[in-house]
Amino acid sequence: MTGPAPGPAGEGQAHDPLGGILLVVGGMVSFQVGGSFAKLLFPVFGPLGTVGLRLWIAAIVLGILTRPWRAAPDRATLKMILWYGAAIGVMNMSFYLSLARLPLGVTVAVEFVGPLTLSLSGARRAREWLLFPMILGGLYLLLQPGAALVGRPLDLLGVAYGLMAAAGWAAYIVAGGRVSRRIDAARATALGQAVGAVLVTPMMMATLPAAASHPHAALLACFVAVLSSALPYTLEMLAMKRLHPRQFGILTSLDPAVAAIIGLVLLGEHLAPAQWAGILCIVLSSIGGVMIQRPGLAPAPALPEM
Repeated sequence: MTGPAPGPAGEGQAHDPLGGILLVVGGMVSFQVGGSFAKLLFPVFGPLGTVGLRLWIAAIVLGILTRPWRAAPDRATLKMILWYGAAIGVMNMSFYLSLARLPLGVTVAVEFVGPLTLSLSGARRAREWLLFPMILGGLYLLLQPGAALVGRPLDLLGVAYGLMAAAGWAAYIVAGGRVSRRIDAARATALGQAVGAVLVTPMMMATLPAAASHPHAALLACFVAVLSSALPYTLEMLAMKRLHPRQFGILTSLDPAVAAIIGLVLLGEHLAPAQWAGILCIVLSSIGGVMIQRPGLAPAPALPEM
């Protein structure tokens, strides 16, 4: 999740730090609660059906809020939007497929490696390179044999999907940054969501009868879409206006820890001590990446479109 927007663009002064902190935390909690409820829908719709419904509902909600059709993008921008939407679709599908096999906190932490590695890809200073062992150590602690959920072996396919989601998130950031330089972030997000929804449509067609026969589950899918897209997107955009980019980046680095706590409270996913240590390593790596970031660079978004 890395929000829908590419992140704060400037080094402007913070105007309301306390309000910004509450908005960022509220966005992270909303996003991870949405992920927890989405996981509860998997027995009814399956992970691909759930992500398809969520993307379509989110696209409709964001479309109503932003009305992106008011100004048609030029051909070059449209091509970028198609790539951006494809990244959203792949990222979401991979994330939900991983979430079906792994705890929420582990899935988010593995996916977080994508933007974290991207932010350090141009590392030239020794202190930047020092973060890579911490990232690798965090992954080892998360994924080592024996660090499984309630004694079950770790699902390697779930890990593979998580790494695919990480790559999708990195692609989403790159594509989203390019699109946002041509049109505003709100329109870009709405159009990208629509493209992502179209992409997953063939894989969700089988879920439509289930949605019709389980109206309460379909209503929950609407709730998930609001929690995982419209609400955190809005809260994040408001937070960006109140916080210094570095403050924003540090706060959103806590997302894997928030996911693990939400997974424990709502889904009863008890992680092994090694996994908590791995999540801590990922969080500290992200905070370190923000702290040593060169001036003028914005932190990676914290709430991807999931």
